[in-house]
Amino acid sequence: IEVVDIDPGSSAAYAPVNLNAPELLATDGLQPSESDPRFHQQMCYAVARKTIEHFERALGRKALWSSYRHNKKGKFCDNYVPRLRIYPHALRQQNAYYSPQKKALLFGYFQTSAKDGRNTPGTTVFTCLSHDIIAHETTHALLDGVHPRFNEPVNEDVLAFHEAFADLVALFQHFSYPGVLRDQIART
Repeated sequence: IEVVDIDPGSSAAYAPVNLNAPELLATDGLQPSESDPRFHQQMCYAVARKTIEHFERALGRKALWSSYRHNKKGKFCDNYVPRLRIYPHALRQQNAYYSPQKKALLFGYFQTSAKDGRNTPGTTVFTCLSHDIIAHETTHALLDGVHPRFNEPVNEDVLAFHEAFADLVALFQHFSYPGVLRDQIART
């Protein structure tokens, strides 16, 4: 995977975080921060890698991304895709999605409104900081790599399968963290 941090809405390009920098390795990465784009990059990378790791363990092989398929002189050609791209600040909207055309995860951000009772009005919410959203969208990309035609809505169950599977992966991934698992067991 590769994280490309370009924000088309503000014409900003954020410098990439070097997760191999000695000062980050010594502190186990950046401290959580809603305002630091480098933490957003780290969060996307870490959760996507963990999701990919779980898939690869279950499949017993490396995950592959769906190839670029295009028509060249009446003949379909497939171009190998070596990396899934992740854009933490791709959209200025309350959305995030996997783009099969771009072979990329696109995350949005938005200002909360006064009608929103869960957040302070006027604050910015970044979808790239949601573990569930990152795992969900990464799962869409992984499913596309397993079988690209699962994205074709030949009937309503195909897209429902995609959404349900991505939701379940995000949910079950929470229980791969020992602290979360201990907390849930203690509550029951």
